[in-house]
Amino acid sequence: MNKNILEFSIFKPYSNRITHGITTKPMGSFDDKDKDFRTQSEKLPFTHTVFSNQIHGDDVIVVNKFPKEKLSGDSFIAYKKNIPLAIKVADCQGILIYDPVTEIIAAIHAGWKSLTKEIIKKTIHKMKKEFGANPKHLLVGISPSLGKCCAKFSDPKTELPEFMQPFVDNHMVNLLSASKKQITDTGIPENQIEIINECTKCNPNKYFSHRNGDKGRMAVFINLL
Repeated sequence: MNKNILEFSIFKPYSNRITHGITTKPMGSFDDKDKDFRTQSEKLPFTHTVFSNQIHGDDVIVVNKFPKEKLSGDSFIAYKKNIPLAIKVADCQGILIYDPVTEIIAAIHAGWKSLTKEIIKKTIHKMKKEFGANPKHLLVGISPSLGKCCAKFSDPKTELPEFMQPFVDNHMVNLLSASKKQITDTGIPENQIEIINECTKCNPNKYFSHRNGDKGRMAVFINLL
């Protein structure tokens, strides 16, 4: 694996069944709106990758073939081999899920707006309802993102719903803890969740950060082999 790509240790025992990773800033931007994106995307370990127009929503889309047109959405599930899913992040959380029993994967772009719509719960529910996934078997990885040190809101008491208020401290919000609560509420054991707990804003040489004014994006990707 490229030295500028991070991996989750929780997925490494299954390296012969999935490929995954998180690009870092030295590898360059993976914003698919950039004019040199085609060349840049060739740095990923796939011939083609499913990116989307991310809209901070809560729709969960099942991808069973490469789309003819660009998808719009923030959560994707794949159950066929060699359909790599990729999320673009620069402060938001990129969440990867793998079920080693049913052999399905998911990739979620979890910004704070999508978290308020419970996008993680909805994704796991769909994996369970449509593909028979048992939450007790699911493995979850959360990319570097905006830490509680830097996730400042102007008025979180009114901007965030009631179920997110326990994660509010004055104007600061612990979005990672909010995500973790959504995950464990579905029945996924805490020891099957791995968080790369590095704040994107506090590490400007390693990660792109929207709050630092960066226009670039990291790619968080997963693929069934």
